[in-house]
Amino acid sequence: MNPPKRNVHVFIISDGTGLTAERVITAVLVQFKQIKPIFKRFPYIKTKEQIENILAKAENLEGIVIYSLVEKELRTWMNAENRKRDVHIIDLLGPLLKRMGRHWDMMPLFRPGLLKGLGEESIRLAESIDFTLNHDDGQGVETLGQADLILLGVSRTSKTPTSLFLSCNNGLKVANIPIIANIKPPKKIFTLKRRKVGLTIAPERLAYIRQKRLKYAGHSEYTDIRHIREELEYSHKIFRQIGNLNVIDVTNSSIEEIANKVV
Repeated sequence: MNPPKRNVHVFIISDGTGLTAERVITAVLVQFKQIKPIFKRFPYIKTKEQIENILAKAENLEGIVIYSLVEKELRTWMNAENRKRDVHIIDLLGPLLKRMGRHWDMMPLFRPGLLKGLGEESIRLAESIDFTLNHDDGQGVETLGQADLILLGVSRTSKTPTSLFLSCNNGLKVANIPIIANIKPPKKIFTLKRRKVGLTIAPERLAYIRQKRLKYAGHSEYTDIRHIREELEYSHKIFRQIGNLNVIDVTNSSIEEIANKVV
């Protein structure tokens, strides 16, 4: 009987997508059959403050940190943090930059973003779209924390098309959560430190959209203007409780206009 594998939290910090760093460390860790890595990738990191938050999380989980940062100042600072913190930190690029520089007697540019591989960008875009599709209309609550953006609103406020537009055109991982009258949204919504946007609309416009959508379904509470007003009032109550979100009025706005407002 094989012994149980040991969970190891692997924090990947990069000033790019971090996909290459993740592939490299995966190729290494697959050689250790007793290890079950749990990857947490943090792409496009630019500041010490961002890194400090990640290092604190890594310390709490007794994880390891792999970083691929080009900027010399950040790498120097990371070396100092490595000596101060109780966490194992590995520099992927630094040793290679140093050895190559010595070999050719040249100084590297130390400029992030020079490598913009189409492969990595395509993979990131595909990941974003896949995430958005899997987090449509309240799905995937357990992984909401991985979202770049969370949209909230009552039915027919353009949450789904806006989410997909942002995902396809801005590479964002978007989750959208429906607000249903007198039903509390997932508890995570109130505590997650993610960007959140509430979508609202004029009651009359929403009634028109719903009636058009249900042209042959007859009259129902779904299209009743009084019920719609109650729904919207309730959604604004939820928005106020969440607190750290912006509210956008989508009345008579195209999907592109809504997305531009969000961005």
